[in-house]
Amino acid sequence: MEKTKLNLRFLSDGKAMLLDDYIYDINGYQIKVFKGFITDGASIPKCLQSIYNPFGKWIKSAVIHDYLYSKYNNTGINRKLADKIFDYIMKETEVNSNTRKKFYKAVRYFGAMSWQDKIENEGYKDQAIVDHTKEAREYYNYWNTILKI
Repeated sequence: MEKTKLNLRFLSDGKAMLLDDYIYDINGYQIKVFKGFITDGASIPKCLQSIYNPFGKWIKSAVIHDYLYSKYNNTGINRKLADKIFDYIMKETEVNSNTRKKFYKAVRYFGAMSWQDKIENEGYKDQAIVDHTKEAREYYNYWNTILKI
């Protein structure tokens, strides 16, 4: 649930800058994207932007996702959880299920190239497609308790 309004100023390079801090609450856990953060909206290939505007109905989920993928993310949330949060916010903001599925698959398949090193410990890093290590179980149990998604 949105705690503050998303206030963007569009830049000449097709990106946008947050004019205020943006806070989104996921089942009691707040993610705060700071004023001045630059987003490209949903990372949609140019050839599909006539169908899917990067700043369309999914912009709230895209801003949070861009922040979680950025080097400024100090939450401890890893890429897999960032993608689940992206999907969760799209669902909460009533993006239709077909579009949600397409966008979610796109970030799962192609997001690795955009994932950046974090300022602080980024938490558990996925070691394999299916990882049953003690570290993995502890990490996901911890975040599943917090996020409930």
